Amino acid sequence: MKYSEESTSRNFQERWTFKYGMIFKNNKALCVLCSESVVCRTSSVKRNFETIHKTLLTKSADELKCFISRALSNKDAQSDKLIKFVKKSDSLVSASFDVAKSIAIRVKPFSDGEFIKMSWIDSADNLFQDFDNKDTIIQRIKDLSISRNTIKERILSMNSNIENQLIHDLNQSSFFSICIDESTDITSYASLSIISRFCINDEVREELIKLSSIPAKTTGENICEVVVNVLEDIGLNLSKIESVTTNGAPCMIGKDRGFVNLFSKKIGHPLIGFHCIIHQEALCAKDGLMQYENFLKLVTKIVNFRDARALNKRRLSLLLEDVNSIHKGLVMYNNVRWLSRGNLLERFVECSPPLLYTITVILHICT
Repeated sequence: MKYSEESTSRNFQERWTFKYGMIFKNNKALCVLCSESVVCRTSSVKRNFETIHKTLLTKSADELKCFISRALSNKDAQSDKLIKFVKKSDSLVSASFDVAKSIAIRVKPFSDGEFIKMSWIDSADNLFQDFDNKDTIIQRIKDLSISRNTIKERILSMNSNIENQLIHDLNQSSFFSICIDESTDITSYASLSIISRFCINDEVREELIKLSSIPAKTTGENICEVVVNVLEDIGLNLSKIESVTTNGAPCMIGKDRGFVNLFSKKIGHPLIGFHCIIHQEALCAKDGLMQYENFLKLVTKIVNFRDARALNKRRLSLLLEDVNSIHKGLVMYNNVRWLSRGNLLERFVECSPPLLYTITVILHICT
């Protein structure tokens, strides 16, 4: 099919490329000479060329074709450079995130990024001396941006991303539970940690939601207010909370003004309250000190009696060796010598009652 010079067809025509310097892009004709876009119509293409590029009208057909060919080549080269630059930038950004993650995990100063970069550059000559592209590697290290401010921004970005993922997972779960623990540091500054426990598919996860400060006294009302504000600020659905684990303090489990009671009223349904097993173990250990005090006195007396006579020591050592040859892993002589030194009451707590009972029986038999 032949096209006339005044054709009004909206389809791109290949003859426009070397006659008017036009290429087809995004359903329009794009001029490679000035980057202007016009509709795919001969009149519009011709008007753009004769209006903006008047100086080219004096050129012959061969000169114009050669000029447009060079413009097309330059445009393709610029596109390739841009693609390479974008890929290079992406790899550099990814590398800077890796360095920031390493610094954050090891709790190092942000300024260590610059030290790491200088160390790489100083060792690159010897480390990559057998590589053909050594200069390229060294230049890539020099292009890597891991300054103090960059590391800070990278860590903040990762923190924001992790927080968004956690919020998304919590909102996707059918229900979840929270664990609340309040602690006071050496400056008498009260902090409150809020930990979540939820299920994603077949995986049970525990994640820290927030470490927040308590501005006033650590009462049940203040703790409830802080928890509600934190969870609402990050956009969590409070109605999905089914249980709460606390340290068992009165401000947490009080009947009227305890956190669990106030929080259940706030979210509109009763909660299942749990007492943290770690705090339970601490209470049991504290209560067990008085129970085993007399038992510990007997053990101390036997150990002191044994240490007062060299013959008793030898007899005990031989007995323990015989017993240990039959029952592998039984406590040996050197492992019980500490019972006769230092604060026995504190060290007694570190040892389990069955072990102490075994020690007492052996010592009693030996003496």
